[in-house]
Amino acid sequence: MVRAFWEKKPLILLEHVKRVSHSDIALPSVVVAEILGGRCDFARKASPEEAPWAHRQLLETQKLLAEFEVVVFDERCAEVLKQLKQHHKAHKRHADMMIAAMAKAGNHIVVTRNTKDFKLFLPHHQLANWIDDQ
Repeated sequence: MVRAFWEKKPLILLEHVKRVSHSDIALPSVVVAEILGGRCDFARKASPEEAPWAHRQLLETQKLLAEFEVVVFDERCAEVLKQLKQHHKAHKRHADMMIAAMAKAGNHIVVTRNTKDFKLFLPHHQLANWIDDQ
């Protein structure tokens, strides 16, 4: 039952992706760094039995990410991040603040299941949850 529920989630996401022009989808460089960082850590720390698979996954992930435009965290994003940090000192998830700064600086929409944390930083029209909001 739980497995069937989770197997539907990627299909819902895929349906949304199909409705949006590929040129309108971009990944924040912060997200790319998080994804590749996790894959690199796993590849470096994998046991001898896991290492071949871990390194194949790293390369497959690189190929997948290369299919998307990447929005780079630039100086304008850094300025917006400073402003966010002044107003939200207690927030612990630095990467969320960086992504929000990128969205504000470039007037982008953040697509995430984690809308709760981003509501602190972004107006409603800059947030979308393609999985849970139908």
